[in-house]
Amino acid sequence: MDAIKKKSLSNGIAYASLAVSLSFWIALALSNLPAPILLRLPGWGWLVMQPGWRWALVEAFGLFLGIAATVLRSKLWTVVLPLGFLTFSFTMYVMGS
Repeated sequence: MDAIKKKSLSNGIAYASLAVSLSFWIALALSNLPAPILLRLPGWGWLVMQPGWRWALVEAFGLFLGIAATVLRSKLWTVVLPLGFLTFSFTMYVMGS
């Protein structure tokens, strides 16, 4: 695998991990809106109807992507790995309490 393909692959995985982790925090902020407002936002009505355990699967995938970005030596690994770990840990803490 040449250097350009490896770099673009590692950056793509890092940005995917970042998107997964940030989606949780955006959804958490939006979930504090009243339900009628949340249901009127385009694309966010599904958030109200999803069970909470699915977030653990999504965040585990985000953490896996962060680990993969670290192994592939992405420049964003210093951001995506701690953020993925923090988000996954917070999700598991909330589910356990």
